[in-house]
Order: sequence, then C-alpha cells, then structure tokens
Amino acid sequence: MKMKRLAIDFWDFISRQGVADEFAMENQMTTLLNRAATFTSWGAFNMFIVTCLTNQDIVYMTITMIVTIMYGLIPVLHHFKKIRWVRLYFATLLPLWYTFTLLCIGGNFSQSITATATLTITYVLFDKEKQLRMKLMLYNILIYVLPVTYLAFYPPFFGVRNYPFDEVVVFLLCIGWISVIFLIYQSEKEVLIKDLQEKNKALERTTEELEQFTYIASHDLKSPLRTVISFLGLAERKIERKQYEDLPRDLEFAKKGAEQMHYLISDILELSRINVNSKEQREWIDLNDIIEISTNNLQQEISEKDAIVNLPDLPVYLCNSVEFAIVFQNVIQNGIKYNKSAIPTVNIQTEETDNQLLIHFDDNGIGIEEKYFDRIFQFFKRLHTQKEYKGTGLGLGLCKKIIQNYNGDISVQSRVGEGSVFTIQLPHVIPPENK
Repeated sequence: MKMKRLAIDFWDFISRQGVADEFAMENQMTTLLNRAATFTSWGAFNMFIVTCLTNQDIVYMTITMIVTIMYGLIPVLHHFKKIRWVRLYFATLLPLWYTFTLLCIGGNFSQSITATATLTITYVLFDKEKQLRMKLMLYNILIYVLPVTYLAFYPPFFGVRNYPFDEVVVFLLCIGWISVIFLIYQSEKEVLIKDLQEKNKALERTTEELEQFTYIASHDLKSPLRTVISFLGLAERKIERKQYEDLPRDLEFAKKGAEQMHYLISDILELSRINVNSKEQREWIDLNDIIEISTNNLQQEISEKDAIVNLPDLPVYLCNSVEFAIVFQNVIQNGIKYNKSAIPTVNIQTEETDNQLLIHFDDNGIGIEEKYFDRIFQFFKRLHTQKEYKGTGLGLGLCKKIIQNYNGDISVQSRVGEGSVFTIQLPHVIPPENK
C-alpha cells in the first residue's frame, strides 16, 4: 500500500509540473503532455533495459536512451514554467529523433505513426496561431519525407533493425499520444456546450427582462400617465370655468403621477446599466468602504427614523464597487423603510466558509409572508400600495440580478411582525496576497 501511495503521489507530482494560475488556459494541455511524455520516456527506457539484457545493440541502445531523455525533458521544462518553450521544443526538436532513427536503422512503420502523432499534437498545440502552425506542420512533414526519400534509394546507415517488441511499444505509445488529442477536443466540446448553456440562460434572462419592460411600458407607465393627463385635463377645465377651489388637489394628484413616472423611468435606466459582462470592471475592494458609502447615501432615511445600522468587519472582494453599493444600499434601505419599530435596526453579519462568503442583513421590520419570498425578488413586483410605501418594486430584483452575475444568490427568511434576514451568498474568492 505504501508503494502504491508513493507511485500515485509521484504521478500527481509529474502531472502538476507547469500547472499554474497564470497559465490557466494551458493547464489541461500541460498536464496531458506531462503524462504522455512520462509514459513515452518510461517506455523507451524499458526498451533500453531490455536491449542491454539481450542483444546489447549499441546503436539501438543509443537511440532508446536519446528518446528517454528527449521526452523526459518535457516535465522538467514545465517545472521551470517554460510553457512556450515546451510547445516549440515538441514541434521542432522532438521530430528530429525519428528522422535520426530512420536514417540509422529504418523502421518505416513505427517512425511513420510517431510522425503522425507528433504532427497531430503540433496542430493542436498551435491551434490559435494559424501561420506558425502551418510552418511547423510543413517542417514536420519535410523532416519525415526527406529520410524516407533517402531510404528509397539507399539502406540505413547501420542496417535495418526489426525487433518485434519495438513496433508494439511504439504503436501503443503513439495511441497514448493520439488519445491526448481526443481528450483535449472532448474537454473543449464540454466547455463549448457549457458556454452555450450559459449564453442560453443569459438569453432567457434577457428575454424575460424584455417582456418585463414591455409590461412596464404597457401597464406601469400608462397608469401614472393616465393620472397626469386626467387631472391636468380636469384642472384645465376648472380653470376655464374659473372653479379654483379643488385645483390644488387636482394638481397634487397630477404631480404624484409624474413623480411615479419619474421613479419608474429612473429605475429602468438603473437596471439597464447592470452589465452581465462587467468582469473587466471588477477589482479588489474593501467591502467596509462600500458599506460606508451605502449608509452615507441613506443618512436622510436613517436620521428621519432614528434607525441604527450595526456594521461588521467585512473582507475584501473582487467586485464592481457601484454594483455592490446598489445591493447593500437597497437591502439596508428595505430594512429601515418597511419597519414600524420605535428604533429600526439592521444588524449586518458575515460568515466565511471554504466555498462561500455569506453576508446577513438582519432587521426588526414588518416581516414578509413565506409565500412572497420569491415574489419580492422579481422586477417591479410590490407587496404594498404606493399609499403605504412609495417605490417601484425594482430594488430587490436589481440586487438579485447583480448577485447572480457573480454566480451568487440572495435569499430571505422572515416572519410577519418579527423582521427579516436577507442573506447574500457569494463564491469565496481568495485575494492574491493570501494565495
């Protein structure tokens, strides 16, 4: 069992050479090259040992030792982070060994399948560099065709060597190298499928949002617009008749309708600014600074209701400061707004695990019935009338959209009359200085 554990640890160690965060796009290829090269080096070395113990063919022993060293260098170079060098080394120097072997001892079958495997791997290694890939493939073809052409007229330098086990081992090793290609393309296919699935989900979300915008345009905006038109028309007729008694009331209704339209339009614009592809705008930010900005923006509401916001010690996080300020501000504002306590209070707590960062917002507000837990996170869905609480119903839906863009979620637990706990769940991200 101990030997088995050592063998597994050694295999893992070899596989990991050159695997690093800065080469994230190359890591899979690096691992596969390490494994295939180690197998090939080990196979060639075994052929060297067998030759030493049997016919002691110096030429064949020299060739197998060269192959052992050349393939063994791949994980060594990867260890020193020479990722680019390894790719070029594989495509330019490694093919020289089968050219040398062809000229020395022949072996068209084994060398041809080796050349085919090398050519195929070269094609994959330089998939994103079309011009360089074409030059390297022509080079590989050329250095195989030239010795084969020579052998069509002249014998190998040291005569033909036909060892049965040689052909079998080379064939099996080449199958291993070609398997690398299938593994890479299988992985790329899975990545492509996953990417398409994510884009399809994003498209579904966009379609849903467009439907919501259509609903807003046809319903939510029409209602306050009708109010404005109706009461302005009524005021106009009263002015013509010189009936001024109820005129201030009519104008007040028209003003409230216009204000509601203003809130809706402002919120729609805010929603449109949230960009699903905002990763390039993210940076490491102290969340304490964002909480401070959010509470400063809410000073009027906090002062008016003598509210208390108890702040925790938050970590740094890779995010967009504007987006997180919107989230924190909306959740804190809800805890104060929907609150009939003498001293509205919002307690913020954090919890960190290996996989998640949890931020809890615990308030002593009016609470929410369980059947509405999902509804409150939908755009422009309200549980209360404008008379009870002003607003458009966008806030928590906007929070949900932002947090989901970070592969996180926001949820609520609540009991009517006892307050609510909103929990933001985010993937745990380790700052660079702590890695």
